Amino acid sequence: MALKREAAAAVVIPIVLAILFFTPPVVFDLLVAAVALAALWEFYRLAEKMGHPVAKTVGMFAGLFCIPLALFLHTSDIYILDVYFLAGRAWIGAGILFAFLSAVAPLFAGVPPSAALGGSASTLFGVFLIALPATAMCSLRGFSPRAVLFLFLIVWGCDSFAYYTGKNFGRRKLAPVVSPNKTWEGTIGGFVGATLIGAAAGTWGVLPELGPVRGALAGALASSAGQIGDLVESLWKRGAGVKDSGVFLPGHGGFYDRIDSLLFAGPVLAAFVAGL
Repeated sequence: MALKREAAAAVVIPIVLAILFFTPPVVFDLLVAAVALAALWEFYRLAEKMGHPVAKTVGMFAGLFCIPLALFLHTSDIYILDVYFLAGRAWIGAGILFAFLSAVAPLFAGVPPSAALGGSASTLFGVFLIALPATAMCSLRGFSPRAVLFLFLIVWGCDSFAYYTGKNFGRRKLAPVVSPNKTWEGTIGGFVGATLIGAAAGTWGVLPELGPVRGALAGALASSAGQIGDLVESLWKRGAGVKDSGVFLPGHGGFYDRIDSLLFAGPVLAAFVAGL
C-alpha cells in the first residue's frame, strides 16, 4: 500500500506543479474546478450514506457557478470591458440562485421534514465547505504560482511532520471517535514543522514577500486550519462508515481526501497574501 501511495504521488505531484508553473492561470483554475467538483460529489455521496437526501444535481450546479467565480475575482483587468463585468455579475447571481435552490430542493423530495432539513443542510454545507474555499487556491495562483507552492509546502509538510511525530512519539489520542490514529503529539509536531517551513519559505525564494515572521505565522495558522479540515472530513467519513471518500488514487483515497486540508488552509493563506 505504501509503495502504491508513493508511486501515485510521484506521478501526480509533478503534473500538478507543471500545470501550476508552466501553463496560463486559467488552466490551473480549471484543474481546481474539476477536482473541487469531484470532491463535492464525493461529499454528497458521504451525506447520502448517512441518510441525508441531498440534492446532488442542484448542489453541483451551485459549485460549478461558485468555483469559476475566481476568474472574475483575481483578474483585475477583466473589468476593463463592460461585457465581462456584466458576465461576472450574471455568473455571481446565478451562483447565488443555485445556492438558494440547493438549500430548498430536498424539501420537495417527498421525505419526512426531519430528513429533508438534514438534506438541505448537507447540500448547502457542501457548497460552503468545498466549492467556495477552493476559490482561494485560484486567488493564490492569481497572485503568484509561488503562493500556491507555499500552500502545498505548508500542508504537505504539516502532514509529514504530524505523521512521523505521531508514529514515534504519539501517546495521547486527539479525537479517538473521529480519527483514532491522530495524537496530540502528532498534531503539535505538524504545527511546529509547518511553522518552521513557513518561516523558511517566507525567507528564501518561495514567498519572500511575506518575510520570516509573517511566513511563520502563516504556516502556523494555515496548517492549524488544515488539520481542522482533515478532522472535519474524518467526521463525515466516520458518520458514513467508510475509510476513504473515494478511490481516485491507489493508497490516497478520493479527491476529497486529497484536498480536505487545502480547503481550510487556502483561505487562511489567501488572507495573508491579500495584504501584500
